[in-house]
Amino acid sequence: MEPFATATDMQNRSQGEISTATHPYLAKELAAASRAIRNACRWHIAKIENLTFRQIRRYPFLCYLPAMQIQEITSARVNGIEIAPDLVEFDPETGQTNLYGRAIVVEYIAGFAEVPEDLELLTLELAAGALGVALGITRESAGSVMVGYARSGGGVTLADLDRLAPYRIGPLP
Repeated sequence: MEPFATATDMQNRSQGEISTATHPYLAKELAAASRAIRNACRWHIAKIENLTFRQIRRYPFLCYLPAMQIQEITSARVNGIEIAPDLVEFDPETGQTNLYGRAIVVEYIAGFAEVPEDLELLTLELAAGALGVALGITRESAGSVMVGYARSGGGVTLADLDRLAPYRIGPLP
């Protein structure tokens, strides 16, 4: 999947301070930041994609598709029986459907057409944080030679989760 921001976006945002020339791992950090955001939100978010939900359980369940911004359901099968897509009711914001069964397969189209601006900005912030702290060094001292190591930058924090709330899928049943 494509990252939510590009190296050019980072170069523009940092006014040339962070580029692929000065930071050879920039592309990997942008991809890692995008993956961290997707993992925190529990779905791919952007761009629009054709997806397949496939689940078999011991007991029947109500189907919740793991996505928001659902555009269309293209096919559905419950317990091996085809269901006409126009008969499937779904909430495009939560993924809840009216499908109920033990074995459900749904093909659908979901995602934002363009990456939302706040997600692009958060991607740039996470990548810059990861690139700005070499190997996790958070404290240095020249006096009595003190160096401290800790994880800082690159990961999604609790404050970031608040920013991701509009895109985050809650726990699915």
